Order: sequence, then structure tokens, then C-alpha cells
Amino acid sequence: MKTLILSMATGCLLLGAVSAGADMHGDMQQLAEEKQCLSCHGREDMTPRAPGFSSIAAKYAGGEMKGYLVDVVLTGGEDHWGSATMPEPGMQRPEVSEEEARQLVDWILGMHEE
Repeated sequence: MKTLILSMATGCLLLGAVSAGADMHGDMQQLAEEKQCLSCHGREDMTPRAPGFSSIAAKYAGGEMKGYLVDVVLTGGEDHWGSATMPEPGMQRPEVSEEEARQLVDWILGMHEE
């Protein structure tokens, strides 16, 4: 009986973790949409305007460049991936807080592990 209860409790915890992970993915997808990241970036490989999140995740796997990536999200710039600028000239994007930038970078880097 104890084993059955322990198994059920473990199953509930795992299901909760999977559900929380799905919720976080949805939250980060929504944040990326709100901050207009998806106007230029896609989840997969290169897009016509900018590298896809999966390409970014692969290039910066390991997380050593996380601080650099947070700065890129916050300040934009150019020449960090070919000749593209972020945001594109003439394009306005909503302000991104440092916490939001960290969350987005963690989400993007996590795509390398998927």
C-alpha cells in the first residue's frame, strides 16, 4: 500500500512538473510575441531576417555567453550574427526589462536541450 501511494505521489509530481514546463513554454512564447522577438526570429533555423532560436541555442550551448546574450536582448546592436541589426532599422520594439531578457535567454538556450 505504501509503495502504491508513493508511486501515485511521484506520478503526480512528475505530471505537475511537465505541466509547469508546458506553462512556462507558453509564457515564454507569449513574452517573445509581446516583445516582438518573433517579428524577426523564428524557433527554427535561419529566418529571412534573423537567426532562429534553435540556431542561437546551438551556437551558444553551454551558457557561457548568457550575460552577453542578455545584453544583446536589452540593447540590440549589430554584427553579433552576420550583418543583421537588432532591431531592424526603423523598427520600434517594446522595452525589455533585464529580468525579461534573462528569462527569454534561458528559454532560447533551453531549446538546444529539447
